Amino acid sequence: MKKRRNFRPERKMKPVFLVFCEGETEEAYINFLKQKYRLPIKIIPYTTGQNISPLLIKKHVNRLQLDRRDAIATFIMYDLDVNDISEKITACKGSLNISSKPCIELWFLLHNVDQFAELSATACIELLRNDVDWKNYKKGMFSIKQKQILWDNRIIACQRAKALPEAANPSSAVYRLIEAMEKIMVEDHSRSKTPITANNLLDESPANVGRAVLKNT
Repeated sequence: MKKRRNFRPERKMKPVFLVFCEGETEEAYINFLKQKYRLPIKIIPYTTGQNISPLLIKKHVNRLQLDRRDAIATFIMYDLDVNDISEKITACKGSLNISSKPCIELWFLLHNVDQFAELSATACIELLRNDVDWKNYKKGMFSIKQKQILWDNRIIACQRAKALPEAANPSSAVYRLIEAMEKIMVEDHSRSKTPITANNLLDESPANVGRAVLKNT
């Protein structure tokens, strides 16, 4: 008599996060998140705002998508103080805009304080450096203390960013990337039956774009 084979359900694959960005600071930050979340993240750095387009994104997605079942979530991270960049990003349907205005440093600032008043990129960096832990901040690198702040305060930064009008000055949509990663981390904990702490969770709301990312890929 033939033995029955035990068929296990196919394991759900984690989506690959494909992030397009322009500067060294954005690349350094995404690499930091990659190390902390331990998720498959592919960065396409130094893609100037003038070059970002649906065709460019599709080309890189096709390179990564070895199987039609592969889930690839695409994100676009730019400073929105550049003319016409918003229109170019909007044209990239299916990708999540995780840009900041006036600059990525606004997102870092939100890890420390609320920011509601309009400001320039220069003023934003100066304001960030007013904090003792950021006084020596340089683009493209983070100190050990700065990395700790970016990790420990990521949830409150999301809440502060979501309180700002989208695409206004100031604003940052980086929270969408954090929420998507948090959702996967929670699912991994659930599968492994590992206790989840409050620090792992974000509030459930329609703005939780992490769910939309996985649904659309």
